[in-house]
Amino acid sequence: MKIRIFALAFSVGFILSVFGAALFIFRYYGAKPEEALPEKPAEAVFLETESANFLLIFEEEENFGPFSLVNFDAKTGRIPVFSFSQKAAVDYGGVKISAGKLFSSVSPEVFAGTIETNLGIEISGYLIWNRESAEALIAKAGTFDYILPKDIRYSDGTRYVNLISGVQSMNGKKICDIITNPKFSEGERCDTLSRMISAFFNRRLRRFLPESGVYSVIFNYTKTDISAFDREKYSALIKVLCDSGESLSGHVTNDTEREVSTGLLYFSEGTIGRIKKYFG
Repeated sequence: MKIRIFALAFSVGFILSVFGAALFIFRYYGAKPEEALPEKPAEAVFLETESANFLLIFEEEENFGPFSLVNFDAKTGRIPVFSFSQKAAVDYGGVKISAGKLFSSVSPEVFAGTIETNLGIEISGYLIWNRESAEALIAKAGTFDYILPKDIRYSDGTRYVNLISGVQSMNGKKICDIITNPKFSEGERCDTLSRMISAFFNRRLRRFLPESGVYSVIFNYTKTDISAFDREKYSALIKVLCDSGESLSGHVTNDTEREVSTGLLYFSEGTIGRIKKYFG
């Protein structure tokens, strides 16, 4: 009798153990993938900043501009680019002055701070670049394709530029030859530079990761307030953007109204709205 009771108890216990094990396996291994809670991307945990605006300043001899804003925005996964003319009106101490004239008369830090105040945005850093730095950067990062909408032909006494419309493999020399085209209006110059910067980042953003060595070119060939510490912080931001897709960057349209008496260009209300939307 005792043996039968023991056998019965053993059988019941065994069946319950098997049932419990099966239930455990079903719960933890049999659930459909879509029922699992989505994991937060690992990169987001380590990001010190989710977006950063940079001011790019083109300088050639005594001419300054266009000036460009580039926003690396991990929150939206986008890199908007906005360029404005050296003739853009800037409020400095209650006086309206052109951006080019202001840049030539104050330090880069003061200039960047004034642009911050005027546009109501935060600028993380600036880079002052020229023909030499553009050539060095593209040589290191690699050329990129850009569709030139129309032929560009001109001569300024020291160089003859002849670029045919269509797909161009862009290097630093071509970039500078295009944006210094004397036949461009200020609007065309700014719009074209924004489009070229966008095309560059869409093609070569990964070259700004730490292992590429592009940062050494930036530090050696440009004037910048970005430090080695900042490089690590922004590299993490760029990595998130690199992993989000291929077509990241696009130009932000700049519409201006010219004041006849001074020649200054004032941003339209639509332009101000776009600046706040993409860079604010």
